[in-house]
This record gives sequence, structure tokens and C-alpha cells, in this order.
Amino acid sequence: MPFPPVNTAIACPFCRQPINIQVRQIIDVTEEPDLKRQLLAGRLNSFTCPICKNSGALATPFLYHDADKELALLFIPMNLNVKEADQQKMIGRLTQAVMNNLPPEKRKAYLLQPQQFFNIKTLVESVLQADGVTPEMMQAEQARLDLIQELMETRDDTTLDTLIKANDARFDLAMFQIVTTALTAASADRAQAEFEQLLHVRDRLLELTTLGQKLKRQQTVIDAFTANPTRESLLAQLLAADEPEVREALLALGRPLLDYPFFQALTGKIDAAAKAGDQAEADRLTALRKEILTTRDKIDAQAQAMIEAKIGFIRELLAAPENEIDNMIQARLPEIDDTFFDILTRNLQAAQQQGEQAAFARLQKIGDAAMRAMQATQPPEVRFVNTLLQIEYPNQTRELLERNKQVLGPEFIAWMEGLVGELREDGRAPAADRLLQVIAQAREVAGLKVA
Repeated sequence: MPFPPVNTAIACPFCRQPINIQVRQIIDVTEEPDLKRQLLAGRLNSFTCPICKNSGALATPFLYHDADKELALLFIPMNLNVKEADQQKMIGRLTQAVMNNLPPEKRKAYLLQPQQFFNIKTLVESVLQADGVTPEMMQAEQARLDLIQELMETRDDTTLDTLIKANDARFDLAMFQIVTTALTAASADRAQAEFEQLLHVRDRLLELTTLGQKLKRQQTVIDAFTANPTRESLLAQLLAADEPEVREALLALGRPLLDYPFFQALTGKIDAAAKAGDQAEADRLTALRKEILTTRDKIDAQAQAMIEAKIGFIRELLAAPENEIDNMIQARLPEIDDTFFDILTRNLQAAQQQGEQAAFARLQKIGDAAMRAMQATQPPEVRFVNTLLQIEYPNQTRELLERNKQVLGPEFIAWMEGLVGELREDGRAPAADRLLQVIAQAREVAGLKVA
């Protein structure tokens, strides 16, 4: 089971006011993969001061554990000057906690002597090396991050545009992915100033770089179809799209529309071009029809292969010992998606209709384990709200709110209020109504004015 964060009192490094924050002392990425992403993004043990609103990350000791790669890494910030005896006590306490959380067969010798690091950068490098990332790859990634950081620190638009144009060749898909990841992280941390600057940088990248302009053209075509997802719109955008990858994306989105009337309309255009004596256009449209058929078959084959893989995975879970289900799901977490749950639901319905109670119960346990694994990857505040929506109101919700009173600041409550509208838009009115009740309760617990 995951290791919970520890409530820690610190002086805000910006305003020096006493605040309480949640600190992770054990980073068990087998249990909570999202913690690894936070570490690599430099956002582990991050916080936003409820008083001055500044954000930061607390440099504090932690044990990083990855059971799959048999990694145990201990970080002790150099500026803490921890004595050797205290280090050994810390190692013993943290490693014992990890070992107690593991089944006996997984309690291995690597946990008894974790590697020690006094610099977070070298620890991160060890984590990446275990993932097969070479020093050359790290250097290239660092160069990308340095350039993004330079863009973030450039507040003059003229200078920013000059810097972007001078580095046009360096802006590849990996660079845009870094910016997108940083935007997501800033949004999750509610770091508004950082989010707005990243958004501005991304907009300038889209406007000024060669790849950005290409991505904008591609997105314009895709947006035009998604805004009007009809056969006519799909055909029009396919005809307008210059890049094969854009046409493939359109076909993936519009696969249900590739039926007889669609191909009839395309054939009509080919015949019209031939009759008008425009053989070049007729040949282009004929080549497009062949490309569409090939891509359609490819999409169908990929979809079928994915479905068969999900069915095979569910069969493996059904055949596995019950105590291994959680570990199997955790090891293949990327495969847990909407398709997985759709197939699982159909199997549940079939088992219920056929009166196969044992199979039904087993499938339910698989579904529960998959849902737990998915929830564990969510940001802490999302998991907190999900828990509030699932437990009994008003007694259990009040108890949980009281235990987490330190997070119930105006910003967090405003964020929950924003979720109410999203839930209603998703057709989840009962959940929205429950969340409104919880928000009123949270305001009362936090001593804030009830809206």
C-alpha cells in the first residue's frame, strides 16, 4: 500500500511565516508511479504558501524505492549536516518501513544498503540510468531544459522572439512535450504566474518556429473536423491536409465515418475530375482513396490487436493468484484505459447474465484493483476530493476534512468550486451536488465564510 505524506511544520522560505505542508519521506514508485514524475520534474515535496502564495519545493531527506529495478536511493540534503549516527537511524527507519510493506519474497538485500546522495541531481541521474537513459541523452535533455528555462526567464517579448528564432532548429517534438508537461504541472500546482508565462512561451513557439507553424496548421485542420464531425467535413479536411500524419490523425478520429456513402462521395469527385479532363486531380484523388483504405485497415488492425491484448491481460488476471493481481496491474498500468474497463464491464455483464457468480466476483476484484491503481496516479488533491465523494456524508467527510484542515485554504476551496461545474458538464449532477455539500462543510471546518 502507498506511504502517506507526513504533515510537517516549516517556516515559509519566502515570507518566513509558519505553515504546514505535506512531505513525502518514502518515494515508492512501484506503489505510486506519479511520485517518480514529480521527482523528475523537480516538483517532489512542492508546496504553495497559503499566506504569500509563493511556490517552492522543500529539500528534505527521503528514500526512493523502485522494487521492479531493485533501487533503494537515500537523499540527504548536504545543508542539513546530518550526523553519521542519525543517518544510520534514518536509513534503518525508512528501509524497515519499506520492507514491512513488501511480501517476504521481495525483501531483498539491496534494501539493506541504499545508495546515499547529497545532491538531488545525481540521484535523478541514477534513476534515469536505471531506465536506460545514457549520459548523452541526459545532456541533450538538460540542454532542452536549459533553453526552456532561459525562455521562461525572458520577459521582454522582442528578446524572447529573437531567442526563439535563433534556436528554431532545436525546437523538436521533445521540446514541445517538455513545455506541455510543464504546463500541466504548473496547473496542478496552481502556480498561476508560472502557468501564464509557460502559456505565453508556448504560443510564441507555435507562432515563430518551423515545427510550431506546422503543428498549428495540423491542429487547424483537426479542429475544423472535430467542430463538425460529418462525412462531408472529414472528406473536405482530408483533401486540404498536406501532411500524411495529419490525414492519419483525421482518419483515426473519423474512422466510424469511413462507410459506403463516404467512399461513394470520394469516387464521385474522382469521376467528376476525370470528366472535366483534370487527370492530375483524378490521379491525386485516386491515390488518396488508396491511402485512406490502407490507413483504415491499419487502424482496424491496431484496434483489434489492442482489444485482443486487453482480453489476454484480463484472462491472465483471472488465472493469477488473488494476491498477485495488484502487482500485475501496477506493472502494466499503461494498459489500464477506457478500452480495458469497457471489456471488463462487458465480461461482468455476461457473467452476471449467465449466473457465473465466481467469475463475476473475480472480475469485480480485478476492476476494484484497476480502479485503485488508476486513482493512485492522480495528484493528491484529486485523490482527496475523490475520497470525499466516496465516503459517507456528513460524518466521515467532516472527519477527513478535520484531519486535513491545513490544506483547506481559499485557493483549494475555489478549485473545488470549479470542479462542480466540470462535474455538471460531464453529466454527473449527483456528484456535483455532493461536492457542493462538502465545500460548505470544508468552509466551516476551515473557519471561512460560507458562500
